[in-house]
Amino acid sequence: MMALTSRAEAAGWPAVAFPGGAIIPDWGAITTPRAQNALRAIVEAFIGPKWDGLDETESRIHGIVLSGYAATGHAPETADVAAAAGLTRDEADGVLRRLAERDLLVLDAAGRISGAYPFTDSPTEHHVAAGGLSAGAMCAIDALGIGAMLERDVAVRSACRHCRRPLVIRTRSHGRELDQVEPIGIVVWSGHRYAAGCAASSLCTLQAFFCEDAHLETWRANSPAAGQEGVRLSLAEALEVGVAIFAPMRMEWPSWIPTT
Repeated sequence: MMALTSRAEAAGWPAVAFPGGAIIPDWGAITTPRAQNALRAIVEAFIGPKWDGLDETESRIHGIVLSGYAATGHAPETADVAAAAGLTRDEADGVLRRLAERDLLVLDAAGRISGAYPFTDSPTEHHVAAGGLSAGAMCAIDALGIGAMLERDVAVRSACRHCRRPLVIRTRSHGRELDQVEPIGIVVWSGHRYAAGCAASSLCTLQAFFCEDAHLETWRANSPAAGQEGVRLSLAEALEVGVAIFAPMRMEWPSWIPTT
């Protein structure tokens, strides 16, 4: 059974408590029923079933990987993760494989880290810049959550999934509020399909930006991959979902690794 915050438990909202102190998601960031429905679907699809019950070593390694991405925009090498955790290379490899089985990160065919939600080194349509940092994001929701995780304002660059029009989203209030948006009609589709034990190859492919509602509806009508299960979110609602999932993860980072 998932560990629940007292507030989430009282409301019947699922959440997971990590050994490092993070409680994911932060339901207090959500203000609308649509955002609540989208977040609940994400949590019930894979966050709760896959992330619950981490041990302290898994939590520590996860935090080291995330902080490595936050510092450089790319995955740390396994040897560096092992050194930071005080483990042998083989021990670190074993923990990384367990985290991949939990779908907290993604490994390539050689066993190297290629992604850790919300970050990815794989080709992606979503890119986030914060000062000198540039990183790829797994999906639209992940891209919007990175600023709050970093506690920095960011610029998200992506494209409409239907027409490929470039989209730019800038945040304020340390990544928690929208600032400048181009074009102004951006919406997000939050699909619900989770498959093969990996959100990166299933759920994330259906968390997408659209430059306007008409393009979202056209895409849904004509794309076999779109599916019908999901929630249409305003950009502000999608930002709330991203903040709720990823802002708490900062608590998993080792305090001695700089990120600014």
